[in-house]
Amino acid sequence: METTTHIGVVIRLRPLLPDEISSGHINSRINCDLLNQQITLSSPDMRQYKRFQFDQILDETVSQDEVFEKCNLELLIKKVIEGFNATIFAYGQTGSGKTFTMEGYQYDNSLKPIIKNDENIGITPRIIKALFNEIQAAPSHVEHTVYCTFIQIYKEKIYDLLNPAQLKAGNLGLKLRWNKQEEFYVENLCVHPCYSPQEVLSHYHAGLKNKIMAAHNLNSTSSRSHCLLSLTIEAVDTESGGILTSKLQLVDLAGSERVSLTGNEGLALKESIEINKSLFTLRQVITTLSNIKEGDGAHVPYRDSKLTSLLKQSIGGNSFCLMVACLAASDNYYEENLSTLAYASKAIGISNDPVKNIDPKSKLVKRLRKEIKELKNELSEAYQQIDLLSELAILEKGEQAVKLKEMENLPMRSNHMQRIHALRSNLESAQSNRAQTSHSLPISPPTAPVRSRDSEMHSSFIYTPEILSNKLHESVKMIRDEMDKNRRLNEEIRELESINKNQESEISHLQNENQELQERVENVESGIKDRENEKGSIEIMKLKQEREELEKRILQLESEHKQIQTVFQPVLKEKKEKPDLGWKSKRTIVRAQSPAPRQIIAFLGERPRDSGMNFQIKNAKGRPMGRVKMDKSFESTKPESQENSLDTSIKDEAFLALSHMLYKPKRHKYQYV
Repeated sequence: METTTHIGVVIRLRPLLPDEISSGHINSRINCDLLNQQITLSSPDMRQYKRFQFDQILDETVSQDEVFEKCNLELLIKKVIEGFNATIFAYGQTGSGKTFTMEGYQYDNSLKPIIKNDENIGITPRIIKALFNEIQAAPSHVEHTVYCTFIQIYKEKIYDLLNPAQLKAGNLGLKLRWNKQEEFYVENLCVHPCYSPQEVLSHYHAGLKNKIMAAHNLNSTSSRSHCLLSLTIEAVDTESGGILTSKLQLVDLAGSERVSLTGNEGLALKESIEINKSLFTLRQVITTLSNIKEGDGAHVPYRDSKLTSLLKQSIGGNSFCLMVACLAASDNYYEENLSTLAYASKAIGISNDPVKNIDPKSKLVKRLRKEIKELKNELSEAYQQIDLLSELAILEKGEQAVKLKEMENLPMRSNHMQRIHALRSNLESAQSNRAQTSHSLPISPPTAPVRSRDSEMHSSFIYTPEILSNKLHESVKMIRDEMDKNRRLNEEIRELESINKNQESEISHLQNENQELQERVENVESGIKDRENEKGSIEIMKLKQEREELEKRILQLESEHKQIQTVFQPVLKEKKEKPDLGWKSKRTIVRAQSPAPRQIIAFLGERPRDSGMNFQIKNAKGRPMGRVKMDKSFESTKPESQENSLDTSIKDEAFLALSHMLYKPKRHKYQYV
């Protein structure tokens, strides 16, 4: 059974959150027409309107129970029980309600789900319970087994949420492989057989507690990975031996994010980049498939992302598919809502070809049983014909005619029937010739020629069954020859199949090697990027350290400048009160009769710099005064005022010292006398 169907698309609009209402968010641009299943989005200036039509529109008043009912998921579950694949995935921007639609659980402060069985449970728990209800309603001679797997795709690496060893830090994740059924599978993935909804829900809840969550400006409980819960249903008919296998995939995608709005940095920023990259590939796949015309062989980039690789059969392949596109009812998210609606409208134009998944072993067993039955019937007919012909060979003429009539009534092959009709016509012609001869001739003892002709006719009739038996033996021999030829052909076919199988194994081996090489290249590239990032971070740290050192240096210089000002203030005050000092043409002597000039001399003497002058500091015995002798000549120019003159000279010396402290020129030797 094959059917062609498009991807079903349902739009769900979540209500405004309390934080959004308190922040002043409103919904004035989204209008839902529930009667015609249309949604209209107006531009920020309210001048342009874009209208979209989908299979179902669910506004902000719809409950979780109504979502399950209006999405017609009961019919989808029946298709899964009948042997068809099915996929349900939630798509939308971050914080648009995807996880709540699929799970329905609240999260605590540690970002772990609070498991409650109430009216808010999402699509996944409801569909698990409905699936086992359908299994219980199946005929008693059909045995069902459900196999459960749960994975997450985090930063383009696949992790098993049901395997604790996979959750350790530094794990490289599981490998993605390609099999001869033309589909991708995850290598070394733990598969758990389940016989009740409680077992599946137990595994599901355990996986939810292990998935990666984080908080940012737009969503306090943001999923940082794509999560795929896969349920494989195997149905075995104990009466006919038939086997049906089907797969149900429930996918909660991470939301697309605008970094400018989320405010992510560091690791969260890298997560956002990887999420947006995989969703970009998904959008490319949707766009390519929606533009493909019938018979067109355009390349679909499934392999560009591990998410699209695992969804290959779901989007444009052998599966029924339902897309739940989630929108945030706020005018602030106009661009995000428009993008979601645009890709949802493209997805609705993608055609899938669901095919019932009959197990190949079941097909082979059924075909072999049919062939065995046909061969048994043919063999029974052949034995029956041989027995009748053997009896016919030893009977008299009258009895032979009766037997031939009986043989006509038996179900035989057409060539055998033709032979029997030929024998019967020969017998009737021979009897009519004998009757005509007996009526035309007088009653007398039969002459020798007549007797001989009669005996020849009788002998020819007697040997006719023998001839038929010989021909039957020839036919049997011919059949045996044909069977031998058929056997030889079957052997050749088996040899070719084994050669083909070996070639397929070689191809698979080469594909695995190619995949490993690609993974190595990716690891090397990621390692190079990590090293470059580490190198860049080290350089940034060095620059930060240099900046801190410069800031400390500036603070130190500022404090020294304050100290200098503190030292200068008494001198200035004293010079205001003292009389005029004499000026000399070639040198200037400053006599310090107070402790303040000595502090200046000591301060400047502690930090000698190359200023183009040599300072000589002398302490004469018994003389408490100090002198500063400057070898550099100054012109004998009397300043306008004594205060300005002294202030300028002292400041010149101080600023020369400060300039050398800032620029650090080459050191020269200073003489202390």
